[in-house]
Amino acid sequence: MIRYLLITVFSLLALTFFRAIMGVVQKAVVNEVKSAMGGEDAPPAAGPNRSSGPSAGPAATTLRKCVSCGTYKPEGAMIRYGSGDKSIFFCSAECEKKANA
Repeated sequence: MIRYLLITVFSLLALTFFRAIMGVVQKAVVNEVKSAMGGEDAPPAAGPNRSSGPSAGPAATTLRKCVSCGTYKPEGAMIRYGSGDKSIFFCSAECEKKANA
């Protein structure tokens, strides 16, 4: 009986430790992805009516389709030209160059 109680207590402690480690790893991965996508620390993009990087509000979670390759990404991670309904989106600089060629 005591053996099962000790195994249960040890298992709970091990699970708690594992979850703490996974939380640290998850935060590191999220921060790395944000910085790779041009987080708030990234310099602003050049050019008229062009934006890249996350924005606040619902637009940050809206998926947009790249006009060049058809990839869907969050609007805040896309390169945007124009405004309103006439906006066009590119998923990367390579797709933008392909479309302009």
